[in-house]
Amino acid sequence: TVTSQDMNESEMGYRGSKSEFILNNPQPNINNSVKEQRVDGGYCKKLQLRCTLTGGESRYHIKNPSKQLNQRTFSTINLRNVLNPWFITGFADAEACFSIGIRPDAKLKTKWRVSPVFIINLHKKDLTILELIKNTLLVGKIRKNGVNSVQFVVESFKELQVIIDHFDKYPLVTCKVSDYLIFKQCLEIINNGEHLTEKGLLKIISLKSSLNWGLSLKLIKTFPNVIPVKRLEYNFNLIPDPFWLAGFTSGDGSFHLKIRKAKTLIGYRVSLVYSFHLHYRELDLLKGLCNYFILYFNKNYIRNEKKVYISEKDNSVHLQITNFTDISEKIIPFFEKYPILGIKSLDFEDFKKVYLIVKNKKHLTPEGIKTILEIKSNMTKNRII
Repeated sequence: TVTSQDMNESEMGYRGSKSEFILNNPQPNINNSVKEQRVDGGYCKKLQLRCTLTGGESRYHIKNPSKQLNQRTFSTINLRNVLNPWFITGFADAEACFSIGIRPDAKLKTKWRVSPVFIINLHKKDLTILELIKNTLLVGKIRKNGVNSVQFVVESFKELQVIIDHFDKYPLVTCKVSDYLIFKQCLEIINNGEHLTEKGLLKIISLKSSLNWGLSLKLIKTFPNVIPVKRLEYNFNLIPDPFWLAGFTSGDGSFHLKIRKAKTLIGYRVSLVYSFHLHYRELDLLKGLCNYFILYFNKNYIRNEKKVYISEKDNSVHLQITNFTDISEKIIPFFEKYPILGIKSLDFEDFKKVYLIVKNKKHLTPEGIKTILEIKSNMTKNRII
């Protein structure tokens, strides 16, 4: 069982989802996608998400709530439907949590039970994407977590080894890799049976104090002399695979429109924006993302690669790619080849509709602006599911 104190990194935000059949999907053996949107805040408590990283889905208008949660079993996806492993890693970089639960247990010699868990929390409307992950990794279970959320959980020692094998073969790219390495050290102690001794328990508590948000107040009071291990230094290396970027964008990216009043004939200026808003520790990652598009398309530069902003106020870094040529030649072709999953795929389809309107100069007409405003009014937080 995962306690609320063990899940700070995965506090549940709201999402919307909707099944969609995708033709010619480059993900191997996958027929179904689920429309999903990230709203929870990632791993940084100080990070305040802005409108560029979709939000407010508590205001979504749900017409047809999913009936899947009324079924006795959550598994409805055929095992042939699997995800590219790099997509799973990218999505995990955005959404997953590695946690070590420690709770009292009078039956044990140490009086404390240690429970490692790998978990992904989503809104219940995103059940299908969890099923795809489960049916790809062939481990774990999917269960309810309160009224509006479901979670993919791997907690048996045997199945957690599958998770370790996956991330050793397809490594995490973001700062989350530091949590993973601490989690892996804890598992090694557990697999050796050392957690059943006082010395081993203290080792795990020392490691847990540097994992995610650290120890709960109860554990701090109980083990006041524990010294946190030094958190392993994180250095961004590279983006390993295009499917990783598709998975990470499905969790943390945003496709949206900026429509501002301007002194033009129509009175509006339209901008298409592909963006990320992350903790400042991910600055090198966002710079690497720009470089990745340069190398992927074999171009000499990306026109607004310097559009990476650091805000000391909320410890965040914000990337925006807005140049129309970059959107046309890089962003849209890339995600048509390596599609994201979730409700963000709906935003991406609307994004492309507006791109075509602008490309054909119809945004310079009253009819075109009216169409764009209608599309924007139904994107992100305003989308009816």
